[in-house]
Amino acid sequence: MTRRGRGSLGGLVRLRGVRERDSRIGLATALAEERGATATVAELERQLGTLPAPVSADLATFRARQHLVEMLGAALVDARAGQEVARQITLEARNRWVEDRSRLAAVESLVARRTAAVREERRRQENRDLDEIAGELWRRQHATTSGEAS
Repeated sequence: MTRRGRGSLGGLVRLRGVRERDSRIGLATALAEERGATATVAELERQLGTLPAPVSADLATFRARQHLVEMLGAALVDARAGQEVARQITLEARNRWVEDRSRLAAVESLVARRTAAVREERRRQENRDLDEIAGELWRRQHATTSGEAS
């Protein structure tokens, strides 16, 4: 195999490695954002669940509490929508990373197979060279012994 052919595969391995690393970083970022969105939803749910029951019959206090409940409810709806978006982004980032990882593995496997093939070809060539040398030595020894016997 030519050096140029291996060089282009080396570049492809580096490219696939960079893409895999970038998609892994993207996945880590998406997971962190999803965890943040989940924490926000949990906190809003906790706040809604721990609101004290109205103790006063005052209309202004009741309206203020209802306003707070509505605001928390709207924030919770928005947070759940954000959580779903974050989940979708995480899913897409995971799919991208798995795809990039498998492409990198395929290229690395190809490089390993080609390296093994080059190594095997070199071993065969070395065996042929050694056979040739052994045959030449045998011919010389045989010619020397045939010349002495005459």
